Amino acid sequence: MEHKTTSATTPSSYWDKTRRLTMALLGLWFAITFGAVFFARELDRVNLFGWPLSFYMAAQGIMLIYLAIVVVYTIRMGRAQRQLQQTGEQTHGE
Repeated sequence: MEHKTTSATTPSSYWDKTRRLTMALLGLWFAITFGAVFFARELDRVNLFGWPLSFYMAAQGIMLIYLAIVVVYTIRMGRAQRQLQQTGEQTHGE
């Protein structure tokens, strides 16, 4: 008896998803890091809680964005691994 799944995850599609996610998050990381440094003078004109935005981004804001990147990566990779395991159990569980 064959099981046909519409969203089957193969090892090659798993690694394609992993590479795309990693590249997207690394691109976001680079853009945020570069943007905060490159536009520091422009960000200095904006105040947030009494501090220049460039100082806030350097001291706290960027760290929160980095944390969010790690959380997104962890959640998405956990989901992808579960899909891969379920696909493996369906094909080997017969």
